[in-house]
Amino acid sequence: MKYRLVGIGASLALAVILSGCQAKANTLVKSDAGSVTQTEVFKQIEDQAPTQQAVQELTLNKVLNQRYHVSQAAVTAKLKAFKRQAGANYHAILARNQLTEAHLKTQIKANLLLEKAITAKYPVTKAQLKKARTAYMPMTTVQHIATTNEKQAQKIITDLNTGASFDSQVKKYAHNRQLHTTAGRLAPFDSYTQALAPAVVQATAKLQVGHHVTKPVKAVATTDTEGQPTYEIIKVISRQSKAATVTNDDGKRVTVANYLRAQLQQQRMTDKQAQVATIRSLFKTAHVKVVDTHFVPAFSNYLTAKNA
Repeated sequence: MKYRLVGIGASLALAVILSGCQAKANTLVKSDAGSVTQTEVFKQIEDQAPTQQAVQELTLNKVLNQRYHVSQAAVTAKLKAFKRQAGANYHAILARNQLTEAHLKTQIKANLLLEKAITAKYPVTKAQLKKARTAYMPMTTVQHIATTNEKQAQKIITDLNTGASFDSQVKKYAHNRQLHTTAGRLAPFDSYTQALAPAVVQATAKLQVGHHVTKPVKAVATTDTEGQPTYEIIKVISRQSKAATVTNDDGKRVTVANYLRAQLQQQRMTDKQAQVATIRSLFKTAHVKVVDTHFVPAFSNYLTAKNA
């Protein structure tokens, strides 16, 4: 599973600005026409959606920081994982999201705190872990050919069934030169990968080692295929044991049980209902009450009418 950039942008930058507002620095700009103050700026933007979200995020972060702790080491580990996965695109991603690395670290910490809160409210059960282990496909290596021509894909499978080697079919049909040099092999992946189409992962999980698909796997169209769906031919070369340890997002070797527990927790993080229920519970316990009515809309999903 990849560590993704979620929930960051203009609202985070505003949250940082709003949290740093102080009366002694009220004047922002001076001119012969008059001064521009923080009070004027705040009045101008207080009803805008990014400001509403920023105030809600500031409130949530205060509540989370009071109840939970995330170490600097944990934040650094996630930052390194993000950099490793982003590779050469790291600075471009920051620029596209109008972020500095300091802002990114702030959001990583906020995500880790929220993850702790959601995990506390929705702990992974033994039954869930058992079900996840049964469904889990360990790291698997495949050979792969993709084409936008369904008839051609079916012919490749027919040739494989009549004795043609997968290597020869890669040389004949693969358009990517890199696939030629690797005999069509993809980097190992497991059932939680986000780098491949779900249909490809599901089809791979059903195959035994040494076997190929009996019919082409139709994958969703991408910009690389000019809007056309691709038809994938897959053969499993090798697969790790479920008893083997796994490398997690932080680059550490962990047991499969701990890896699966982390995956289930991450899935909860993307569950909107779980997020809302957790935040409601946090705000209720912290007795959050909106004083300025301008910001009631920001808390409409999380507070009762009485507290809003």
